[in-house]
Amino acid sequence: MRSALAALAALALASCASAIDRGTDAALPGAVTLGNGTWLVPGGFEPGRSPDGNSVILKGSAGAVLVDTGRHRHHAEAVDRALGSLGIPLVAIVNTHWHLDHVSGNPALRASHSDARVYGTSAIDGALEGFLADSAAASRKALAAGQVPAAAVPDVEGDLATIGRGRDLRPDIVLDEPHDAVFAGRPLSLRIAPRAATERDLWIYDAAARRAIVGDLVTLPAPFLDAACPEGWLDALRRVARSGATQVVPGHGPVMDMAAFTRWRTAFGDFIACARRTAALETCSAGWVAGAAEWIGNDGPRAKVMADYYGELIRSKKLDGYCRA
Repeated sequence: MRSALAALAALALASCASAIDRGTDAALPGAVTLGNGTWLVPGGFEPGRSPDGNSVILKGSAGAVLVDTGRHRHHAEAVDRALGSLGIPLVAIVNTHWHLDHVSGNPALRASHSDARVYGTSAIDGALEGFLADSAAASRKALAAGQVPAAAVPDVEGDLATIGRGRDLRPDIVLDEPHDAVFAGRPLSLRIAPRAATERDLWIYDAAARRAIVGDLVTLPAPFLDAACPEGWLDALRRVARSGATQVVPGHGPVMDMAAFTRWRTAFGDFIACARRTAALETCSAGWVAGAAEWIGNDGPRAKVMADYYGELIRSKKLDGYCRA
């Protein structure tokens, strides 16, 4: 892999390194215009299906930057259509973390944008050897035993195929330390959150837009704690709150202003604190659903099931290992 500093230097175009070409915030197909030359391609989470994370497109004066690529083919295709309408080259893909609903579109988008380089942390290496390998083994066993609901079989088989191509998910440029960089004329601050939603999350602060793109540091309908360190996650949220952002783009769910982000952060902190104490876990999950009701809406039953599961992971100390350096 190329060195991070050399690669970032190559992206900083001398003729326009300090400029952002916001251009016109034209409508792109399948995307939500956020302003400041930024578009959101929303992820989805259909009942009985695995989710896609949000993807974000940022326009620079000499190309585009894409944050996260989703899981399903239809999501990657939606991103590609939006990029095509923008009419400029894709120069960089930034993965906030290794969850499959944020990196599975990497191979397809790399194939259609051969000059783009993928940036992310080294945490995916440990995930491929540990969490994802274990998940794949459990999925193969469940498929063989007929324990996977028919509607979920395509997603499970798709994830197995993606994990099998693990090398294609790895970044070209590893970023394990924070960097201020210029991507095709678009200055961005790449921040690192250790031991948060994953072993090492990457989030982006766009100072010109006062916007934080935080990946799975904010998720709905529940916090995705599968391989998380709750205390590290809480610390990362504190850093986002102090970043100067006035808007937060979650990994799953709608864009939030800082007041909404504060409410989500409070609900998350209350859920973690409840699960760490001795109250009934049903009380904790009900508290989460109530605290996040403005975003969850009619998805409350699924949110509660997920919160019950994650609350048990916290209460049983199964997540504690993710907090150790």
